[in-house]
Amino acid sequence: METPTPRNPLGANGIGEAGTIGATPAVHNAVIDAVSHLGVTHIDMPCTAFNVWSAIQSVQK
Repeated sequence: METPTPRNPLGANGIGEAGTIGATPAVHNAVIDAVSHLGVTHIDMPCTAFNVWSAIQSVQK
């Protein structure tokens, strides 16, 4: 069932994406917390294995 909206040219409505907005920063902060004992305070986004590894390597020099 579709219910178009007159609020935009496409007639598209959102479907509840607001509930997922906090997931990315929550996971990112959890990863930083997990490696903080190594001295890591920042990891570049996206939080890939390479970026985590690079952050760990940069503080161990």
